[in-house]
Amino acid sequence: MHIIIVGAGEVGRYLAQILIEERHDVTIVEQDEKVARELDDRLDAQIIRGTGISREALFRAGIRRTDLLLAVTQVDEVNLIAAMTAEKLANNCRTVARVRDPRYLYGTDAIKANEYGVDFLVGPERGVADQVVKLLEYDGPGQISQIADDKLTFLELPVMPHSTLVYATLEELRPELPERSDIVASLGNDGIRLLSGADRFQVGERIFVLCAPEDMKDFLRLTGSDGHHVEKVLLIGGGDIGYHVARALQRRKFDVTVIEKDNERCEQIAVKLRKSTIICGDGTEPSLLSDQMEEGQDAVVVLLEDDEKSLLIGIMSKHLGAKKVVTRVDKREYAPIAHKLGVDALISPRRAVADAILRFVRRGHIDSTTMLGDHQGELIDFRIDKDSKHELTEIPVKQIRLPRDAVIGAIVRDKEILVPRRGDETLRIGDHVFVVALREAVSELESVFA
Repeated sequence: MHIIIVGAGEVGRYLAQILIEERHDVTIVEQDEKVARELDDRLDAQIIRGTGISREALFRAGIRRTDLLLAVTQVDEVNLIAAMTAEKLANNCRTVARVRDPRYLYGTDAIKANEYGVDFLVGPERGVADQVVKLLEYDGPGQISQIADDKLTFLELPVMPHSTLVYATLEELRPELPERSDIVASLGNDGIRLLSGADRFQVGERIFVLCAPEDMKDFLRLTGSDGHHVEKVLLIGGGDIGYHVARALQRRKFDVTVIEKDNERCEQIAVKLRKSTIICGDGTEPSLLSDQMEEGQDAVVVLLEDDEKSLLIGIMSKHLGAKKVVTRVDKREYAPIAHKLGVDALISPRRAVADAILRFVRRGHIDSTTMLGDHQGELIDFRIDKDSKHELTEIPVKQIRLPRDAVIGAIVRDKEILVPRRGDETLRIGDHVFVVALREAVSELESVFA
């Protein structure tokens, strides 16, 4: 596909790197001359200096032959106008606009994308709020995602010193695992690795697990993971995302305290969050944090936009006795340090936007995709239907010619979960096949299941 990306901030660069590696023809439109020059040296893409609301810039970017335009600048109105302009200039161009102001997405002033000729509007607030709620409702360590309409659980777990995982190979461990579960990959200092039966795990690595939801507790017990039930939540940062997180936690009956530095913002959210305690103060102040931890807070969620401050407060919260710490960090290179110093889970609004856009880009036989690490790999849900290749349903899955860096982790068939450890299963129409793949294998993998 020929893809135009308008805006080369963190989201735009993240998307560009992924799409280029997947062998798409990418053109970036960027207004800042310095940023444009840097990208020209670093990325295998055409860089156009200009703004997304300029027809002339879009024509230079090749809008007439473009399959997809992604407008992801920091300015909502620029993104909306760029997407609407592209729709007028190119008949077959799909358009995506990133919006930061939640009023464009929710409530009485919400924009209906199809009325403006935009195919997809994306913002992080509700997605991040839902993610935080799931992390706090989950009693185990690490991170959790419910996929396949909640029929399948995907866990990212730390390998602890007392875990049985460090004493045996995966082949030796598998007879002890719940039948409907498997460890499909691990993340260490050298990045993501897919696993063979002879592999062993190292303390400090994080493993990726697929399992039936009802088997999750058995798996956690096997790995020696401690449970932490959360009732009281301290939320630091009451901006748009903080407000949506607090409101979602209120609905699920958590006891919520919000610390917000800005007096005016405190007054605004206090009116809307009547079941929460709102404290107007500096959440980065150690004495205020210490006082709140003495009040018996179980979990701390840090939603500051400054990555370094967020990490520092998260680490301090763990030191002060928080059972669970969730921290907003957009720079994924901080993740290994954060996990080693006690942060349980990281969330990134920018990455949430980028991941949502990638799921839109990959429509077709792909129902969903979950990023692993710093997009070093993906868990992809391929749907098998009447238009799928016939050979996919005629041979055992072990005979399907997958790329070298891809492996089938689970099959969801109606309410049944199959874990093809031996690969003797045969796919059927209606199955959902969950494949773990390293980044470089994704493009080839899509052609296998096209």
